Amino acid sequence: MKFFLCVFIVFAFSQTTFGQAKNTKKNLNDSHKTQTTPHRDLSTLNLPETYTFTGNGNWSAASNWDTNGMPPPGDAISPGSKIVINSTNPGSKCILDIPYTFPNTTNAVTLSVNAGSELVVPDLIVK
Repeated sequence: MKFFLCVFIVFAFSQTTFGQAKNTKKNLNDSHKTQTTPHRDLSTLNLPETYTFTGNGNWSAASNWDTNGMPPPGDAISPGSKIVINSTNPGSKCILDIPYTFPNTTNAVTLSVNAGSELVVPDLIVK
């Protein structure tokens, strides 16, 4: 009777009873596949960006800006974004050669000029 009870318990809790496959090498390799998700366009989320001026010369020259490029026009820049003037070369200047308006939002866009850098704003108009 004890033998029958032991066999019944082992059978009842074995993997095949619960419909589980044996751990074969093929099944282990298949179980670690990553799931791919469809591409989402994150530009519509209006996430804050940091735009860094690293060159010398005009604001409008794309080559003077770091990897995120030149900041978009004031009405298109995401709230909470930062514009940083960080020219590392001594005597470098960022010359604002195009009109640029900062948006009036609750999460303001910040403009900072790092030590050793210079921002030249001809015809400054503040409203």
